[in-house]
Amino acid sequence: MKAVTKPVYILLFVTLPQLMLLGYLTFRPGELNIESIALSGTVTLLLMGIFSIYALIKRRESSTDTRVFTAISTVYALFTACMLLFNEDLFNRTGFVSPRLVFIVLCMIPVLYGIYGTAFNTTSAEKSNDTAGYAGLIAVPFIWFIMMNIINGINLNAILMISIIAGVYTITLLSVKMLLVWKRENPDCACNSPSTKRYYMITTFVSLLLPLGGLAINQGKAGLWSSADSVGMFGDFSSPAFYIIAALNGFLMLLPAVKDQKLRLLVFYLKAVCYTYILYFFIVFLPILPMGAVGLVFYGLGIFILAPAFAAIWQGWHIIKEWAGLPKAWGTPRIIAVFCAGIITLPVCMISTFWSDKDNFEAAVQYLDHNSVEVAKTIDLARLHRTLKNVKGSYDLTRGITGYAPGNTPIISAFYTNFVLDGKVISQHNILALENLFFDSGHSLIDAGLSNSDMVNNRVRLAAVKSKTEFSEETGVYRSWVDLTLENPTGEGNGEYVTTFKLPEGAYISDYYLDVLGERKEGILADRRAAMFIYRKIVNTRRDPGLLYYTGRNTLELSVFPFNEHEVRQTGFEILHNHPLNINLDNNIISLGGDVAQKETAVEGAVLLSPLQKAGLKRVERTPEYHFVIDCSKNSDIAWHIEQIEEYAKANKITRAEVIFASHRVESHSLADMKKAKFKTECGFNFYRAVRMILSKESSKSFPVIIAVSDNMPGAVFPENIYPLSDRFPESPFYYALNHDLTLTPYSYEDNKAGSRLKNPIVEPVLDFNGIYVSDNDACELVLGDMESDSITLTGNRYKDAILLDAAQQRYLLNGKPNPLELIRAGFRARILTPQTAFIVVETPEQEQELLDLQERILNNNEQIPTVTLDEPPLLICAILVLLVILFMKKRKSYP
Repeated sequence: MKAVTKPVYILLFVTLPQLMLLGYLTFRPGELNIESIALSGTVTLLLMGIFSIYALIKRRESSTDTRVFTAISTVYALFTACMLLFNEDLFNRTGFVSPRLVFIVLCMIPVLYGIYGTAFNTTSAEKSNDTAGYAGLIAVPFIWFIMMNIINGINLNAILMISIIAGVYTITLLSVKMLLVWKRENPDCACNSPSTKRYYMITTFVSLLLPLGGLAINQGKAGLWSSADSVGMFGDFSSPAFYIIAALNGFLMLLPAVKDQKLRLLVFYLKAVCYTYILYFFIVFLPILPMGAVGLVFYGLGIFILAPAFAAIWQGWHIIKEWAGLPKAWGTPRIIAVFCAGIITLPVCMISTFWSDKDNFEAAVQYLDHNSVEVAKTIDLARLHRTLKNVKGSYDLTRGITGYAPGNTPIISAFYTNFVLDGKVISQHNILALENLFFDSGHSLIDAGLSNSDMVNNRVRLAAVKSKTEFSEETGVYRSWVDLTLENPTGEGNGEYVTTFKLPEGAYISDYYLDVLGERKEGILADRRAAMFIYRKIVNTRRDPGLLYYTGRNTLELSVFPFNEHEVRQTGFEILHNHPLNINLDNNIISLGGDVAQKETAVEGAVLLSPLQKAGLKRVERTPEYHFVIDCSKNSDIAWHIEQIEEYAKANKITRAEVIFASHRVESHSLADMKKAKFKTECGFNFYRAVRMILSKESSKSFPVIIAVSDNMPGAVFPENIYPLSDRFPESPFYYALNHDLTLTPYSYEDNKAGSRLKNPIVEPVLDFNGIYVSDNDACELVLGDMESDSITLTGNRYKDAILLDAAQQRYLLNGKPNPLELIRAGFRARILTPQTAFIVVETPEQEQELLDLQERILNNNEQIPTVTLDEPPLLICAILVLLVILFMKKRKSYP
């Protein structure tokens, strides 16, 4: 024990953690506020330099001065508090791991080391007369901090935090001193020997009752901290494996010493396996150990927070004693191998399970793949449920007072999600779609809002609209600016304006602006994923963002935030178009003028037909072909659906039709043979796959009429981005749901919205354009042709480039080409808004730089972005901490 009080150990317990902290915060370019890192980095280097120089100068001495230990603990305690209170930008970053708890972990190491050193040096057989002096030395910086806070303006939160830190500091110091006094008064104590009654009492309490009690209280929530829908205050430890291993660990620790050497070696191996479990909880609870002292005072349950630390020390001590007695029979190298095998057993088993879950999840996602019609691989639903539970937990933006999400298992969930998804993040929409598809969950697949509804009010309204149209000689088309005046008429702040609107085909967004603090800022055309992530983040920190992006075919959403009480703001966007058009914006009809285009606009692989050109085409007729899709989800009644189809076919004199049975997989039969089909009801209703299979069949003489037969249509997996296929059959712009009274409810292919009930399907007139069928109406229409290359070569004409990008997007939805990254970069070059991009305005240059850096990382590595920042220690730092614990325990044996 005395060895670690040597000055040289300051390099291990102070210098090394601070170097790790600086490295972690610094080597993440583009995600950090430069001023914040400069401030914290300067202070860290200064403090680290002072203590490191002292350690090097005094390295040969046997003991560190008590005043130095006191300075280390108090200075780093206050440094941590100051950074958490007054330098929030330091932690306002994106990425796999939040720096907040990493910062606490690495600053707590010198704090605890300083407390231990102070307690050790001030504890002796004789009563020390310096207690009051050291108490004053400790109190001075705390009093100074509070006085400065009062002088500069009272901050009750800051004073409360410092008071708690001072209390925890005192409790920890006194607790360590009590332990050291007890140890010195009982130098020959054999409480760590399995042969003593005291050992069994301590082990039962520390290794069995505390772990099982803590798991039970966390799971049961005890009605103290958690909401009704919370899984646990400190995370989700509901898996039976946590209880089984805790019980096994307690049983092993209570086993009496055995004489048989082989059995003893096996027990040692199993104890090493369980020690990994103990170390996991020690690392998880390390950042919140001070809460244990506070909880011990206020609730009495804080002991469960301290329990992993007690168990790690107690069992580590026990394992070292066991280790000392084994080499005589087995040899040191073999013992090291057995111990290492035990330590890695649980991680290896976990990774093996994760790997199987990853393969299973990839197979499940293929059922949503728009380029794959048939998937034969069987899905393990239990594994898929576990994967979706963990992945969904990564979307939880809420954190308890401990810093952990109640639905996640700390560290493990983060590693699991990153491993299974290969560092990418599946969209929340697809997660809900998978739950509907395989578990018939009945989610409404309407995208959630970008902002936190608890933080914003949505009463901002459109107060005025202005528009201006001019002809561009450069592009040969019209440019129209739509200027919006937005107003928050309420006395509430944090107002957000959100609206959706549609553009007709052949009209494209080419620019966007937002007034920020009286200054007009031009929109940045960015990757849609990066822009939406930054928007969410900024809204949740009450800054100024504006966002314009596509939500569906020719459908856009505009969001602006924030609005103070009665605030009025200006925003607007530019549209390129070659014909007059009307836009409905919050029930305001905006008419943008211009002459009707006289001829088509042709680009490589596509033609934009004008209404006048369509007027000269020949009308044609094709016959309808019926396709019934039966819902075969686990709660469906297939026999009843077959009866409905028979009744509808008889009433409408349908003798030939295709009948598709659809759960998560699909199977096709004829109308005549549908009663002979044997199809099991399971999972959800994959209506999307059935629709894609039907529309993929090209025909020049017929068009499909698709009718879903289901009692739970809202819970189906709807067809998304199916319009490049449905456009081949303009006679039928809808698919239908069959009602009990044999009427039909139409659903649009564009947005899956339901219309009014009909008796018969809608059949629109169509025209023949060189063997391609187009709608007979007065709107422009994009017609795809042959394209030789998968790359996108821009023309230099922004309007033609917009058409070229539109055509490339539809080809991508049809066959997966061109590469979506090529679509994004081509959109940047043309400065045209596409479904893969978004216009965004942010408030500060730092936010702009963060957006651009995040975007570049996504595009260069073809990776997705995290939805939230996980407030958990990174795995590398966890591994280093475990290594330090082991090395420390081994070093102790070398010193008296």
